[in-house]
Amino acid sequence: SGGPLDSIPPVLVTAMPKNFTTNFNSQVVKIRFSEYVKFKDVSKQLVVSPPLKQPPTITPTVAAKEFTIRFRDTLKPNTTYSLNFGNSVQDNNEGISLENFRYVFSTGNTIDSLTLEGKVVDAIERKLDPGISILLYDANETYSDSLVYKEVPRYVTSTRDSLNNFKFEYLKAGKYKLIAL
Repeated sequence: SGGPLDSIPPVLVTAMPKNFTTNFNSQVVKIRFSEYVKFKDVSKQLVVSPPLKQPPTITPTVAAKEFTIRFRDTLKPNTTYSLNFGNSVQDNNEGISLENFRYVFSTGNTIDSLTLEGKVVDAIERKLDPGISILLYDANETYSDSLVYKEVPRYVTSTRDSLNNFKFEYLKAGKYKLIAL
């Protein structure tokens, strides 16, 4: 019979540098899982916050236990970065997802720890499409109504369920403008 079906999602075994590292000063992260995994739709599901101009590369592109994440952008000083892989990390055989896998690090001395969560609603239509992008911009003297076209948001997330709930984590203290697209 081949035994019972695997029902346990993959587990992160090691990360170099470790997850939640401070004073991060590398362009490369190596992550190792408990079993062979594949990244399904990682180009659609990976959300890096704060956003980078160029997305990181992940190799190999086939099923493996160990992967290398390479940053192609310069990382900002004293900034907490969150790489949210969504449900893209999957067991190679059964396709069981490691739900909401996230790698977090800070280029400064501390991991920013504030959160903001809420729900997106449309006052007119009452029904929204899933996967709404939620953007946080620094609220400063450069604010204008064309902010979305001229600047990169400080933080990015998307609605995570059919009720259009969202959650930002690892935020730096400050004032922000929130925009839902």
